[in-house]
Amino acid sequence: MNFWNGLFLLFGIIFIIGNAIKGLTKHKFNYFRESYFNKLELKYGSIDREKAIKLEMFYQYLLGLEYIIMGLLIRKFDTAIISVILVSIVTIISYYLIRRKYITV
Repeated sequence: MNFWNGLFLLFGIIFIIGNAIKGLTKHKFNYFRESYFNKLELKYGSIDREKAIKLEMFYQYLLGLEYIIMGLLIRKFDTAIISVILVSIVTIISYYLIRRKYITV
């Protein structure tokens, strides 16, 4: 096992555990600020706030799983850097394409 494999696995596990903690405390603390929802409403019009929260949580779990999969599959440093860049680009593009259709009412 390489240093990068362990690092990616650690990042993935930390993202998933952190997301689970945020999900458990969303009723005790202000999960998303009101200003965040106001910006989304200005940008997209009428939005479903529960769907917006679910989408954010899903993408945070997805990011953690991506890092775990990269940690399990990648063996070389060059491949690790290229895969992080490509996976980040694909995730960001899909997030913004799906968000508009999913959260609008």
